[in-house]
Amino acid sequence: MTTLQPKPPYTTEQLRGLYPSDLVLEQVQVIFRHGERTPVNSRFQATGLPIYWPYCNAVRHFRAAFRDENGIWSHLPYERKLETYGQIGHPSSILGPQGKAGNFCLAGELTDRGRETTLALGQRLRRLYIDQLGFLPKELHDLGDIYLRATPVPRAGESLHQVYTGMFPPSTVSAAAGTPQIWIRNVADENLMPNETVCRRYRQLQNAFGLAAAQKWNDTEDLKYVTKRIGKYVSDGVVKVDGIPRLSGIMDTIASTHAHGPLTKLPSEFYDEELWKRAETAVVEEWFLGYEKSLEVRRLGVGSLLGDIRDRMLEKSLSSQNGREETPVKLALMGCHDTTVGGILAALGAFNWRWPPYTSSVAIELFSSVDKQQTQPSTLTSWLQKFGLKPTSVDPNLLKGWYVRMRYNDTPVQIRYCKAAGRHLEGNMQFCTLEAFKEVVDKITPQDWKTECQPLAGENKDTLPPVQIAD
Repeated sequence: MTTLQPKPPYTTEQLRGLYPSDLVLEQVQVIFRHGERTPVNSRFQATGLPIYWPYCNAVRHFRAAFRDENGIWSHLPYERKLETYGQIGHPSSILGPQGKAGNFCLAGELTDRGRETTLALGQRLRRLYIDQLGFLPKELHDLGDIYLRATPVPRAGESLHQVYTGMFPPSTVSAAAGTPQIWIRNVADENLMPNETVCRRYRQLQNAFGLAAAQKWNDTEDLKYVTKRIGKYVSDGVVKVDGIPRLSGIMDTIASTHAHGPLTKLPSEFYDEELWKRAETAVVEEWFLGYEKSLEVRRLGVGSLLGDIRDRMLEKSLSSQNGREETPVKLALMGCHDTTVGGILAALGAFNWRWPPYTSSVAIELFSSVDKQQTQPSTLTSWLQKFGLKPTSVDPNLLKGWYVRMRYNDTPVQIRYCKAAGRHLEGNMQFCTLEAFKEVVDKITPQDWKTECQPLAGENKDTLPPVQIAD
């Protein structure tokens, strides 16, 4: 129930099939959902589920940067405590079972369990890309070709810290490597998650698809089954996609409680696998069907992010051909959310229509052919930088012999648009040609995201857009 059960490491035989000897792994970009967390909103307190969860031992180990009277920077270790309103408005400490104010989490906060699973994700990445493939050195002496980024939501950044540490434990990073740089964007510029806050047109579209999902699913046998099981715990006795709480909110609380200990459990009927399956189908359609049906949803939801991923691929492939002095990205780690992971997969026709579990990851790998046609040194990349030319102006001939492969939770997935002849490595549809991948991403990358995000006005603003099935 949205807690990932990792696959065992690849065997030597599996590696030979996944990483053919006639291809060279050149770049890896990993987009991953944060680890297990507390619910974003408190629900079902009438069942005995506590508001505050005692699963955040990290609060005992916080440090804050400060500057003293001599202008010297240092750190203040501190322990966080939670309090709430008491009688006559006086604050009251949040106390645990033993009457102590301890390791309580805030709403939507990464828990100890979430830190464990994201650390484990980093360890799995290290085993594959360092221990098994030798793609990166066992000891880092330079961080210049590693790109780290997270959304401004704390659980995403903290998950990135854990994944990075799992992949590069402190003992494997030399002092000469320097300090890791983690890139963060203002919410106004954030594209590492579908940004409903800023992109109001995207919010309109999602509202329309949400309304359509409610109209389709609310009176079905599937939701009647869910109501029969847990309807007595919701306000009006009926579970609906757009009910109070929303079906997606119910699933969020089920998933969060299922992932944690006995102190934070719902009644047993909430964990009925058949209930989860039926509810999941409706909620996944509510949140992700727009990517299947609407080019506009693809553009505004994840198109800008995919454009950034594409550009790093182009920089890597072109730099190997023109002797650039700049160091292109070799590894990118990006901490984000379920809506990012599901949106990317759905936008590229590779979604399995199941809710992405905690710590789910999409690894987008760039390969070159060992015997790829050698091109003459080119100044194209520097022109792109100097004159601000669009990636669409890249000569397709420069991309010959380069391929892209996606793995979702350690399983290769098929990019729908790369199935046609000539759009993938001959004999292996897992490997999309970089030219075909770029062509697909070009179509869904907005030229001016903020302009396209302006909301529509009038009577059609909340209606479903015309169906635009991708090629």
